[in-house]
Amino acid sequence: MNKLYHWLQKRIRSKTYSPRKLLRLLRLYPPLLFQRIIPLSISDDFLTIHVKVRPSLFTRNLNGTFFGGTLLSAVDMWYGTMLWQKCLREGIPLEVWVERLEMQFIRASRGALYLTCSIPPEQWAEIRQILTTEGKARYEFEFELYDTEGQLCAKGSQILYLRNLALRPRRSNSVQVPS
Repeated sequence: MNKLYHWLQKRIRSKTYSPRKLLRLLRLYPPLLFQRIIPLSISDDFLTIHVKVRPSLFTRNLNGTFFGGTLLSAVDMWYGTMLWQKCLREGIPLEVWVERLEMQFIRASRGALYLTCSIPPEQWAEIRQILTTEGKARYEFEFELYDTEGQLCAKGSQILYLRNLALRPRRSNSVQVPS
């Protein structure tokens, strides 16, 4: 299983994919697979992703509802993945980190939950402009999770740290030891 994880991680990180192929790879990605976080669709422009979170023995707390960590994991990677693929397609080598992720739990749910992560085209244009001129940005995205009846169960926000590696390369991790 460890080899599969590293193989998928390396394959997903290294190149651009069609939305359909990326969707297939992400459905096999172990951190999502074992938490029953299922990407349902990715738009052709990589600006919208629909996700389903299914309850299971491993994702339920003692009350029979989702663990909060499962719901945070369900949100964690999508905005970064969309921006990373969008930037790769435009020749911008991007490093993405989740700087902050906050969630307010509104209503407990024992059934599946649904999340739609979407970046409006004008917001993407602003992000692209910042990345190509300044080289880095912190950007906030809001999200909501709904149950099968369409009732709001959780909402929150995520701040991503975005860095254009062409303009602002990583610093060397080498440490100079005094002699």
